[in-house]
Amino acid sequence: MRWRSTRGSAGPASPDPAPVDPEALERSVVEGLLIARAAAIVSVANRIVVRALRDDDVFDHDETAASVRRTLHRLAEEQRYQNRRIGEARQKALRSKGRSRHQHDYRKGDDETLWFREKTYTAVADRLDALRDDVEYVDDIVQTAVARAWGDVGAAVVTRVRAASVVVDAAYGEARAERLAGLDDDLAELRAQAASRHAEASDAPAAPSSPGP
Repeated sequence: MRWRSTRGSAGPASPDPAPVDPEALERSVVEGLLIARAAAIVSVANRIVVRALRDDDVFDHDETAASVRRTLHRLAEEQRYQNRRIGEARQKALRSKGRSRHQHDYRKGDDETLWFREKTYTAVADRLDALRDDVEYVDDIVQTAVARAWGDVGAAVVTRVRAASVVVDAAYGEARAERLAGLDDDLAELRAQAASRHAEASDAPAAPSSPGP
């Protein structure tokens, strides 16, 4: 059995957990890669939109592919950061005693789960860095990001065109006072008609009351 020291602990060293199930690890890595791919697409698409709308930039495939590779490396580094964070939590859990107070208050019984997560983060990070050199994978992210960006940019362009198509007649504002004066005349006439109808109704003889039984 292999033993490893526990950092900062004066107690005995702790053994590594049993080897993880390779099939379970692969499923977890594939899921992590899918999440990372989706994040890369959103990040690159947003960049395309900003450069198109704010900077009026022309799309460049090679430059966008380079952006994809940078994004994949950044996501790989985030996975390595998570690996270090979980590693520190695991070392702390091995020294902790008593009952867990919340879901992130790990104890020795969580060692195998945390070890599995460490292995997953490392594997996802290594795969992402390797995929930076996969031309087909990078191009697929570029094309998907472009399609997403076009949907966003296209909607913005349509909105701009609709706004620009609203033509305001210069004479419309100048004739406003005349239109309001005409409206006042119309309202005065309506009030006079209503008053006339009310007077006629008041002068009309009352209907005879019906005889009692």
